[in-house]
Amino acid sequence: METPEVKKSHWPSPIWLVPLLSLIVASWLLYDQLLQRDVQIEISFQSGAGIKPGVELRYRGVPVGSVDDIVLSEDLKTVNVHASLNRDAEKLASENSKFWIVEPELGIAGARNLDTLVSGKYIAVEPGDGEQKKEFVGLETPPDQQPDLGLKITLVANQLGSLKKGRHIYYRDMEVGTIGDSRLSEGSRYVEIQAIIKPEYSKLVRTNSVFWNSSGLTVDVGLFKGAEVQSSSLENLLRGGISFATPPEPGPLAEEGRRFPLNRQAEDEWREWSPIMKWKD
Repeated sequence: METPEVKKSHWPSPIWLVPLLSLIVASWLLYDQLLQRDVQIEISFQSGAGIKPGVELRYRGVPVGSVDDIVLSEDLKTVNVHASLNRDAEKLASENSKFWIVEPELGIAGARNLDTLVSGKYIAVEPGDGEQKKEFVGLETPPDQQPDLGLKITLVANQLGSLKKGRHIYYRDMEVGTIGDSRLSEGSRYVEIQAIIKPEYSKLVRTNSVFWNSSGLTVDVGLFKGAEVQSSSLENLLRGGISFATPPEPGPLAEEGRRFPLNRQAEDEWREWSPIMKWKD
């Protein structure tokens, strides 16, 4: 009696399909998890007041991430904020992207970001362009308050007072420029304040122009006239600002980098000056 021939299958035993399928599923889940993983970035600020883990990162008012941790830099000069961006917002972490802390602003001219009085501060982001990036230097003021193009001059004062970067410079109570960075002079005797005058108003600044801190009050008390209080504007008083005037006989145009003393207050005659400018100088 012949023994029936047993044909061997070239296929592996079905029992191996279970771990193989499990491996495929696990690999897919791991890949999917990597796709969903948040993007880690680091933002350095001069001050981290009001920022703590859990604070949101927002783009156009929509949450796109959150703060994970806050640490001091090695030289103790900046605060490094470690944050996570949602994977679907990873394009926000690119070259020239801007990050800044949003806080409430109150003034006579209006109010902004009042929602932060309830919800707390948050970090806003404005997308840039170019390749992906992980480390950023945060702005100290919103982009619309950042000094950009214009005539750059230096104002020298004994004290900085309430003058901060991003505050405004006024001519006849009209905004014509922005306060930039401030630093101590060589020897630390004075404070040097950068002022940027908008290009369309740069010809208002002459070599004999005078500048003063208009964020304070001037009180003139007389026996018969009582107390007379002067301030360039209530907006200046509340937020801090600088004003300037040019004499009736304007001098030559001020050149880039020219230095001017910053007076503590204006003299009465300065406010009355009304020069005729020759815009073709």
